[in-house]
Amino acid sequence: MKSIDKTLEYHELIMTLDDFSGICVSDLPQGYRIELWNGDDCICDWIRIHMETGEFASPKEAEIIFHMYYDKIYSEVSKRCIFVIDENNVKVATATVSPTDEHDYSCALDWVGVSEYAQGKGIGRALVTRCVRLAKELGYDNMILHTQTNTWVAAKLYLDLGFKPFIESDVKGWRILKTLTNHITLAQLDNLSLSELYDELILNVERQLKKKYTSFNFSVWYIDGHNDVLVNAEDDYHHYKFYENGNVLKIVDENQL
Repeated sequence: MKSIDKTLEYHELIMTLDDFSGICVSDLPQGYRIELWNGDDCICDWIRIHMETGEFASPKEAEIIFHMYYDKIYSEVSKRCIFVIDENNVKVATATVSPTDEHDYSCALDWVGVSEYAQGKGIGRALVTRCVRLAKELGYDNMILHTQTNTWVAAKLYLDLGFKPFIESDVKGWRILKTLTNHITLAQLDNLSLSELYDELILNVERQLKKKYTSFNFSVWYIDGHNDVLVNAEDDYHHYKFYENGNVLKIVDENQL
């Protein structure tokens, strides 16, 4: 299983942490360190990291999302966004403690990302626990976060650290997570069959792309009438439109993303 699996049926998962006292800051691997956002150059680092996680399929896509979320808090980003720096002085992970007023929570854990080549070293755990400490230093005493079934590995980490499901009305999303992780927090939920985990449209798109590319990352936009497929094939960017439930792809524009 991939840490980000876009073929999984997408469901948003909201979690909360109502008590910071049980969170102990985890150590980073030797040679790694934490650094706060320190200037506009960090925008490129943020985009690169989230590209390397597989979250986005093009720099343009990542830039649009960055400004959508960060422009409104940019004056405070230097005290809210942190990076993990490796022994070569390269930023390899990031996360942000954002202000919010959602569901009576005033703080959100946002945009956690660890570059693919830096995963599996405990960096994600160390990063999230430091965000909890940062939230406490900023005067918060609880936290909310949004994740999704596609990033199920991160969702499991949050459960491991003590975050709890907040909105459980979308039962299928939590059942997908239970099936993938068998997490004790979700023990009351039944598992799904393998065929119930995946989105047929996205699977069809992936099948068509495998006919064209050996190695690639992709994003599918199908909300609000969109039918766009953005593809990164070894830093060669392509834009398709999908038809017939993803079974047909037609090129729109190349190398403009």
